[in-house]
Amino acid sequence: MERKQPKARAKTPAKKSAAHVPPAALDMIWVLNKVFNDISMIIGQVQDELPGELELTGPQRRRLISARVRKWGFITKAWEVVDARPNYAPPNFSKPDMAAMMANAEKTRQTLTLVSQLQRLLDDYLLTCNDSLYRDALRIYAALQEQSNARIPGADDLFQILRQFFMLHRRRSAGQPTEAELERDLRRLLHGHADGEMVIKNESPHLTGGVHEVVDDVR
Repeated sequence: MERKQPKARAKTPAKKSAAHVPPAALDMIWVLNKVFNDISMIIGQVQDELPGELELTGPQRRRLISARVRKWGFITKAWEVVDARPNYAPPNFSKPDMAAMMANAEKTRQTLTLVSQLQRLLDDYLLTCNDSLYRDALRIYAALQEQSNARIPGADDLFQILRQFFMLHRRRSAGQPTEAELERDLRRLLHGHADGEMVIKNESPHLTGGVHEVVDDVR
């Protein structure tokens, strides 16, 4: 019996126009395009089905009660009580409405878990992409620097364009950075979004004035 060969997956136009890209990257392009289109469609469907306007403001969010483990346990137990003893239900209470709302809340919670997993995967993949791209850009920068030193015509102009990105980072010699700038640079360093170092020295005042020195070299 002749064995059937598996059908090849149809290639998207993006794959055909990017023959120079490695196969693994082409597969990821196909996956990301599909994920983007699917998520866009799902967002539209959810927006169409959600009741009313749900883009809440900060004060509106603070007025609402969030239900974590303890409060969700209270909700569940209250439902069990009224389900087993409907004669104790409050006036104008609808068991079907509460049952449907509980099912929606549980499914929403499960969906948010999947969304969090997807966000983590995409964050990690974006980080690896950015790392690879930045290293490629550094290779281009180094090559232009060598060509500029070798006096190759036109290379120095291109090298100076890229060199500006390493010269525009803030260096404060006349004054201290603001607290907002320090906090921003600290967050960038902690999350791996910047290179550099921060050194904070503080000496409380005794007989003479205290010393507060900040060295902020983040780029």
